[in-house]
Amino acid sequence: MKKMFDCIDSQDLDGFLEHLADDAVFRFGNWPSMKGKEAIRAGTLGFYSQIQSLRHEMTGEWITGNVTIIEFDSFYKRHDGVIVNVPCCVVLRFNAERLIEDYRININLGPVFAETPEPHLVAA
Repeated sequence: MKKMFDCIDSQDLDGFLEHLADDAVFRFGNWPSMKGKEAIRAGTLGFYSQIQSLRHEMTGEWITGNVTIIEFDSFYKRHDGVIVNVPCCVVLRFNAERLIEDYRININLGPVFAETPEPHLVAA
C-alpha cells in the first residue's frame, strides 16, 4: 500500500490508478461515489487542483480477508501555504486479482477548506 500512497502523495495519477480495478468505486469523504477509472481520474484531478500538495502518515493498518483498513494523519498544503492536518481512515476492498474494487476515504475535509483552520489542526 505504501507504493500506492506514494503515488497519491506525489500526484502520480497513472501510478495510483494502476492499483484499481477498471470498474472500481471510489468515495472521498461525503462527496458522491465515482465509478470507473476515468471518473476517478477526473475527480482526483479536480481535487488536486484545490490543494498545493498532500502527504499521508500511516498510523495503523488492519487486514481481514479481502478488506484492508488504514488509518492516517493526512497533511494538506493549501494554495495559501497553510498545512492542515486531518485524521483519515481508508477502507479498501480487493477483487481476486488484488486490485481495489471499492475504495472509501472517511475524512472531514472541512478544516482544509476553512477560511481559518482550527489552530490544533495546522501543522507546525
